[in-house]
Amino acid sequence: MAKIASPPTVLREIDGPEICGSCDTPGLRTELVRDPFIYGAGEDAVELAVEIPVHTCSYCGSYTGEEAADIRHDAVCRHLGLLTPNEIRELRGEYEMSRAAFATLTGLGEATIARWERRAVIQNVANDRYLRLLQNPAIFLQLKALAHPEASVDAVRDSVIAVPHVLQLDRAKEYRDRGVGFSLHEHAA
Repeated sequence: MAKIASPPTVLREIDGPEICGSCDTPGLRTELVRDPFIYGAGEDAVELAVEIPVHTCSYCGSYTGEEAADIRHDAVCRHLGLLTPNEIRELRGEYEMSRAAFATLTGLGEATIARWERRAVIQNVANDRYLRLLQNPAIFLQLKALAHPEASVDAVRDSVIAVPHVLQLDRAKEYRDRGVGFSLHEHAA
């Protein structure tokens, strides 16, 4: 049997637009509402709850805007333990990289990154872990060294803004060389 979300609860009236965006009727009321919703299906379904602005027009009735959908999306990301779209954008921003430059560096598709940032889809766990690793400036610099083997260590270091500390950047060539080919060896117990 499908789970049904608990009913929404009005928390309080909040500031919002005074005129309905759909019909231009004045006197729009905006309330902050605790809005439970079901995420998942079958036995994996869980109830998540968010606080969203709900607008009520005397002519159109109650409705939510894009902000409510964004809040729900972020709640799902947090439930799954994944970065939110804003956190992904902030990661690129920390390194002052365009989406295209970030895609080129990471090997991820530019359109894929755009879909994550626009909340069209949620990244999988593997890509989320990759992005989290890149939050570490030392790992980010190692990736830059691997992606740009022609660049000198100093050029890679200078291309990153405000890196607090860098681990063994002088060994970037060694890391690059080891990354080109490797083999797995059985560990003797």
